[in-house]
Amino acid sequence: MNYSLEKDNLYKKIVELQETVLNLLPESSQCKTIQQLKEDITNDYYTVVVVGEFKHGKSTFINALLGKDIMPRDVTPTTATINAIFQSNKNEIHIVKTNGDVEKKELSLEELKNYTAEADFDPDDIQFIKVFTDSKLIKEGVVLVDTPGVNDLNEHRSSITYQFIPRADVVLFLTPMTSAIKKTEKLFIEENLLKNGLDRTIFIGNFSDSVEDDEYDEVYEFMKRRIENVTGFPNVPVYPLSAKEALQGKVRNDKELIEYSGILEIEEELKRRMESGVQSKEKLERFHFRLEVIAGNLQKEIETALHLTNQSIEELQEHLQSVRNFLDNQSAWEVQIQNYLYEQEDDIKFMTYKSLNYFGEKLKEDIKAKVELFQGADIKNLVESQIPVSIKSQFKNWVDQYGEHIQSLLMKLHNEVEKGLSSSFNQRIQMNHSRQSQLSYETDIPVLNMTSGNANVKAGLIMGGVSTVAILLGGPFFIPLVGMAGMPFLSQKVAEKQLQNLKPELLLAVEGQINVLLEELHRNLDTFIHNQVNTIKNDALDHFNRAIQSYEHLLNEEMNKKQDETNKVVTYQKELKELSIMLEGHFKKIDAGVK
Repeated sequence: MNYSLEKDNLYKKIVELQETVLNLLPESSQCKTIQQLKEDITNDYYTVVVVGEFKHGKSTFINALLGKDIMPRDVTPTTATINAIFQSNKNEIHIVKTNGDVEKKELSLEELKNYTAEADFDPDDIQFIKVFTDSKLIKEGVVLVDTPGVNDLNEHRSSITYQFIPRADVVLFLTPMTSAIKKTEKLFIEENLLKNGLDRTIFIGNFSDSVEDDEYDEVYEFMKRRIENVTGFPNVPVYPLSAKEALQGKVRNDKELIEYSGILEIEEELKRRMESGVQSKEKLERFHFRLEVIAGNLQKEIETALHLTNQSIEELQEHLQSVRNFLDNQSAWEVQIQNYLYEQEDDIKFMTYKSLNYFGEKLKEDIKAKVELFQGADIKNLVESQIPVSIKSQFKNWVDQYGEHIQSLLMKLHNEVEKGLSSSFNQRIQMNHSRQSQLSYETDIPVLNMTSGNANVKAGLIMGGVSTVAILLGGPFFIPLVGMAGMPFLSQKVAEKQLQNLKPELLLAVEGQINVLLEELHRNLDTFIHNQVNTIKNDALDHFNRAIQSYEHLLNEEMNKKQDETNKVVTYQKELKELSIMLEGHFKKIDAGVK
């Protein structure tokens, strides 16, 4: 599969379809949906996310890929924000803040240094930074995402773990050749990369230039075995690299140094995955699916238009009046829909909170057992590493598992509202206010029996995937929940070896932190579900109103045609009668002359 070629061919089909529809069905409800699909294909990016612990050479590697030295790399640690690099002939940066503001500045190395780890700014005030520059790689539709490097990958802000990695087409994971895959890296791979598919990850062993020639093969094989053991897969490709030499080669245009650095093999693999990777295939499938939905809806409009050609002008007038009467009562049935949605929203929240509460109790029991059974001497490690990692892991598992259930409930609700609106045109919206209620669905007008063109809903992404739910965790969610610095009394008790006296206070502190996290997640889920239900309502109403408008237009078009035909017939009949009268008068004159 050649992704770029297939996407271009698909785009041409869509353009051809759009031109035909605008010519034959200019008021089609699918005009907007076709345009949205065109724009999505045009704006489709191939997202490459670079991750690694600090001092692993991520920024140097990104500069090498870009072929220019623009990302700060002299400060340790460097990157403190998420930097997304886009193609542009204009060099500038857009600082996207968490409050929604966007600050634009000219791109320079000095400006980007203001957002490194040693700079005086609050990273939590910035959502991410867009970097616009000109580069051969990103001209091909690639967006490079540089993530903050920290001592422990598991301390990444949740926006990295949940927002970028699940959406990445490829993750480039950098680890040093000489000390590949530490314990913290192993945990990150297991909890974040393997879950999203190993076929999306390229492992890179950096600093190959620091390995002696006579030790190179041994070091490389050890690194490869280590990665294979961690991933559980044999023959995992691992690419040795000297990011420093790659950048030097690109800047100096030294082809020999570029080749020696190992970056060409990585770029070739990246290109191969762009053209034939699983993620690319999934994107094409989603685009094709959306086009199939559009085609199915257009077939229903065509079926309706053909059906109307067999209707008399009186029947068409009756249909048109029915449409107008229905629209006159729009506010009433919109209230019915809103009331139904309120009820269903409460049901979804009820089930979600029930699951969340159960999860919270089980989590507290698990942490309590972990603390009570602890007999080691390294209490600091228990408090600052073991407990936070366990809590983080269990929160993630709940979000991943229950997020799919929330998605299913919201999709079901969307389908019910969509069907109910169609049914209401012919009969009425019938609601059963029990917990199992559904909107009835009956229609004999094909154009009103269309599938929503909302790609997010129909592609199973109404919530942007499970990862969108996880973003609800917000901000620096996964941090050491109970640290030594935050609990000064621990130091003294550890020194006095009062472990048993320490445990009750530790449990109390940890339970308090868990309660805070549960309450925060509860609030965010409440807001999220409410907003999604509103989105469902607005999307369904927009889709239905466009279908009604399309139907109304078809009725008017057919009435106008039939009225024109009637007028032509009447005019023709009148002309024939006038001719007949003229002929009768002419023949009378002839008869009179003959006599």
